[in-house]
Amino acid sequence: MAASEGDGNGWVVSAGGDRRWGRFGAAGLLLRAADPTDPDTPLVLLQHRAVWTASGDTWALPGGARDSFEDAPEAALRETQEEAEIRPDDVIVRAVRVTSRMPGTVWHRPGLDMRHVAEMMRRLRPDQHHTENAVGADGRPRTIPPLVQESADAVEWTYTTVVADAPHALDTVPNNESLELRWVPESLVAELPLMPAFAQAWADGLRTEPVELVVDVANVLGSRPDGWWRDRAGATTRLLDELGAALPRTIELPGGFGWVARAHAVIEGAARGAEHSGPLVVHRAPGSGDDAIADLAAELAADLAVGGSRRVVVVTADRGLRARLPGCVLVVGPRALLG
Repeated sequence: MAASEGDGNGWVVSAGGDRRWGRFGAAGLLLRAADPTDPDTPLVLLQHRAVWTASGDTWALPGGARDSFEDAPEAALRETQEEAEIRPDDVIVRAVRVTSRMPGTVWHRPGLDMRHVAEMMRRLRPDQHHTENAVGADGRPRTIPPLVQESADAVEWTYTTVVADAPHALDTVPNNESLELRWVPESLVAELPLMPAFAQAWADGLRTEPVELVVDVANVLGSRPDGWWRDRAGATTRLLDELGAALPRTIELPGGFGWVARAHAVIEGAARGAEHSGPLVVHRAPGSGDDAIADLAAELAADLAVGGSRRVVVVTADRGLRARLPGCVLVVGPRALLG
């Protein structure tokens, strides 16, 4: 696929001379997919960067400069399509995180400037006699348009990591910016020679931890005023199917990310008639849903304490329920699940 020509190409240069590519910052796609051989360890799409690129011959994320009219997800998805031929419609964005910042000023390199080329060719023609002070048809001195333009405007360069999931390890086709594209088990990413900036961001919280999720279905259902109260069992069935279709998946946690390979849904009252044939483990509470969730979370946390591999995370906005959960259990609100 041919690369698009936007207005983002150019360097931001710090007062100390450090350079970052992208006049309006840069963005990359951290794309995960399930590993059929290990449900708790997802695969991550990495790019082995061509030698001629910045920080060449290292591994990082597909990505590049943002254009002025793009947000970070648009830029990351466009760059990934250009560099790997993965379509934006085939991935689901889960989170956006700025992972690097640098103040500086802009040095714009527009690339091939045909005015520059035309003037250089004119000067090389032997039948044209001219001097450096020659003038053009407009009476102005003929000068060679610069290939580099400096702006004194202060800017803050940022790199934004766009976290997304794919339904499986998608096929890729590398362009000339890649030596290789590879789906790498997340546990092996740090063993590769990573681009330094990506290595730092990876160590600072981009890696996931395996999660066992417990969903307070009544609370999540109540967060969406879509008429669920008219048919609670039917609305619960639709919600369970929606959540199940997204598994396994990345979920944003306080200070990091989790990989959800196993999830429980606790339903109560009129919702107990809901049906679900997907991957969620459905618990039909005989009485209070909060009691069932607190008991289930405590049971799972106890398993974790004796060698379990997954972190227990409960999805609820119920403060009373939160107070009843073991201290080792993480809690996130419905928005983390619904996106």
